[in-house]
Amino acid sequence: MGGVRVQGLWKDFNGKHVLKDVSLEAPDGGCLVLLGPSGCGKSTTLRCIAGLETPSSGEVTLGEERVFSEKARIDVPPRDRRIGFVFQNSAIYPHMSVYQNVAFKMRLRRTPDSDVRQSVREALRMVDLEGFENRSPRELSGGQRQRVALARAIVDKPRTLLCDEPLSNLDPPLRASLRSQLIALQQRVGSTMVYVTHDQSEAMLMADRIAVMDKGEILQVGTPAEIYEMPRTVAVAALTGELRTNLIAGEVHNAEGRTLLVPAADPWLFIRLRDDLRSLGGEQVVFNVRPEDLELLPVPTADEGTARILAVMPRGADYLVHLRLGERLDQMVATGTGGGYEKLQPGQRVGVRFRRGTIHDASTGRLASFFGYEHAALKAQAIPPSPSARALP
Repeated sequence: MGGVRVQGLWKDFNGKHVLKDVSLEAPDGGCLVLLGPSGCGKSTTLRCIAGLETPSSGEVTLGEERVFSEKARIDVPPRDRRIGFVFQNSAIYPHMSVYQNVAFKMRLRRTPDSDVRQSVREALRMVDLEGFENRSPRELSGGQRQRVALARAIVDKPRTLLCDEPLSNLDPPLRASLRSQLIALQQRVGSTMVYVTHDQSEAMLMADRIAVMDKGEILQVGTPAEIYEMPRTVAVAALTGELRTNLIAGEVHNAEGRTLLVPAADPWLFIRLRDDLRSLGGEQVVFNVRPEDLELLPVPTADEGTARILAVMPRGADYLVHLRLGERLDQMVATGTGGGYEKLQPGQRVGVRFRRGTIHDASTGRLASFFGYEHAALKAQAIPPSPSARALP
């Protein structure tokens, strides 16, 4: 069916740039997730792909067909782009039955009745709504209405499936169930999917590739592993991951044979760093350390930098530990199992170590170096060419 390619997309509203030179590509049959905070341009990008918004400039290609080009004066109407669109709210017609809702798109195209009946039956079977054909939307639960919307989007096997936060209004258990169902549907139909969400965990679970957006721009595009382990900027690090990441600004010091990070928020806390980070001595940096890579020592050694525990929260099989830096609350988060984590108490001082992480220039936020990661392919791709960029063991 072909993938999705967006090149140099700009969109202006009332003289304000809401999309700024957006370029991205979704692999044929894969899932590209647009991830970012509210108002960053995710939905506008999706609507430009669908033809529901007209870009100010740029190009959109679906499969082998160029459906928009400002220079070539091409603007294919939405109904002719062979797309399926699932909105945040199910947006099904309340005066129509389930069957009529799912069949609506095919009826508009004057598809023969026999083909409509067969396609609608198959679509409803795929979303586990067989036998619901004659129900009205008011007789359905929220999850069932969203499944009707999914069936309507895939009934004609679109080459491109566009989803604008379709699960965000559902309860967590139902959201998890429909998430897996949506991926299975997309793979079965063979459509290329572009999926919008602000949920970091959802993005990591669903995507073949993630495009992180903020303020109308693409900050980074990559696989979930690349985005999570090697964020190109502090902003990308903050926007990705299931939990809030640890962004600790400070200065690296070499003292008495040790390499230490002195956080700006707590100049009396000396976090012991690996010896191979000695070359960073004297630099102002921001360490990005994921919660699972922040190691806590219930009984710190004599020269271990320590932090005070703010709260300990059991979370199923592991524990979520919030710590404070200086007088500021909740500055670091760690997760862990065993090893004494179950005995940690609020107010207790614990040793703090970094297992692995990325190191960013304090002034620009850009990735400068990293440590502890063993993925050679990621190392080769992670850091843009720069005289100061380097990989540490």
